[in-house]
Amino acid sequence: MSFAAAQYRSTRTETASPLQVLVQLYDGALKYLRRGRVAIESGDVGAKGEALSKAHAIVSELQATLDESHAPELCAQLYALYDFVLRSITQANIERSSDPLNAAENVLVELRSAWAQIAGQRG
Repeated sequence: MSFAAAQYRSTRTETASPLQVLVQLYDGALKYLRRGRVAIESGDVGAKGEALSKAHAIVSELQATLDESHAPELCAQLYALYDFVLRSITQANIERSSDPLNAAENVLVELRSAWAQIAGQRG
């Protein structure tokens, strides 16, 4: 990545609202899930491991930063959804099957869509 592109990416993240950063995290998780799927289907074990590890790390961070003091019911639901996604990623990685990634991707797409809509309303 060029220096200018890195600077742009850094500035975009630093000036984003917390909701925009959240949407960017979903974008990253989805990007790595999709890369993991392609790697599984092409038999590239190294790329599969790297992509799914990055997707797992992003979703783990989303789960770890839930703040139950603001909306306990929502946090409990999100925790369960993130847990499902994490188990699906692990299953796909172990079984070298992209099938578990389908449901995980669907969950993340729906959550990303909801948060993007909220960010747009407030942004």
